Amino acid sequence: MNHQRGVVLISALILVALAAVVAATLFFDTAMAARRSAASFSMEQAVQLGAGAEALAAYALVEDKNQDDTMRDKWAEHYGPVEVETEVGLEAQITDEQGKFNLNTLLKADGTPDANAMKIFRRLLELSELEPRWASLLADWLDANVQPEADGGEDSLYLSRQPPYRTANQLITSVSELQQLPGFDQKMYRSLLPHVTALPPDARTINVCTADGVVLDALNALSKANPNNTEYSRLKPEELERSRQNGCFPPRNVLGANEPDIAARIGERSSYFRLHTFLRIGTAQFALYSLMYRDGAGHARPIMRTMGTE
Repeated sequence: MNHQRGVVLISALILVALAAVVAATLFFDTAMAARRSAASFSMEQAVQLGAGAEALAAYALVEDKNQDDTMRDKWAEHYGPVEVETEVGLEAQITDEQGKFNLNTLLKADGTPDANAMKIFRRLLELSELEPRWASLLADWLDANVQPEADGGEDSLYLSRQPPYRTANQLITSVSELQQLPGFDQKMYRSLLPHVTALPPDARTINVCTADGVVLDALNALSKANPNNTEYSRLKPEELERSRQNGCFPPRNVLGANEPDIAARIGERSSYFRLHTFLRIGTAQFALYSLMYRDGAGHARPIMRTMGTE
C-alpha cells in the first residue's frame, strides 16, 4: 500500500513539473511575441516619423532661395530635440554633402580615371595623413576593367585575402565601402570620413561655402601656382566658421581665380544634402540617414535612406 502511494506521489510531481514547463514555455513565447510586436510597431513608427522629418527637410531646402548654400541658411539649423508625443522624441540636422569630395567622380563618364579628380583626392589623402596610393586602389575598385592602375589592384589582389572577394567594379553608395580596400582600417576611415562622400557621379562640383579646410586645400592640387597650399587646412574649425558668419567664404571667384581647372570643380550652391534624424520611442533609439536631392526646378526629395549607419 505504501509503495502504491509513493508511485502516485511521484506521478503527481511529474505532472506538476510538466505543467510548470508548459506554462513557462507558453509565458516565454507570449512575452517574446509581445516584444516582437512592440519592436515591429516601434520600427514602423520610426520610419513614419523619419518620413515626416524628410518632408520638413525638403520644405526647408525648397524655401531656400539664396544664390548660394552656406551654414547660415535656415536649412542648416539644428532641429530639436522635440517631444512629438509622450515618450516619442525627434532630433534632426541637415548637412551639405557637396561640401565634400565625391568619391564617385574619380572616373569619367567613359569609365577611365579622371586625372584632375585623382589629383584632388591624392592631395586630400596627404592632408589627412594617409598614403596617396589609396586613390589608385579606389579607382580600380570603381572601374569596370581588369587592368590595375599604378599602385592599384584588381581581383588578383582581393582573391588572395581571407575570405577572398572581388572588386566591386561599380560606383559606391556608401563611404564605408572604403574599408573593403586591403589594409584600409577603421582609423583611416574615421580620418577621411568628414571630407568625402558617395554621391551620383554628376555631382562633380564642391561647394566652397560649406567645404572644410582640408577639402578647400585639396582643390589647390589643380593649381599651377601653388598646388601645396595649406592656407585653409591650417585654420581651426571655429576660425573658418567665423570667416563664414557674413556669407560664403572663400568666394568662388577668389578660390578659382585664373585657375580654369579649379573653377570647373567648385560652386556655391548644392543639390545633395544629408538629413540626420535621431528618434527616441520609449527606451528604443533609432538613427535614420536620408540623402536629399534638390533639383533646379525647386523640388526636393529623398533618394536614399539607411538606418543605423550613414
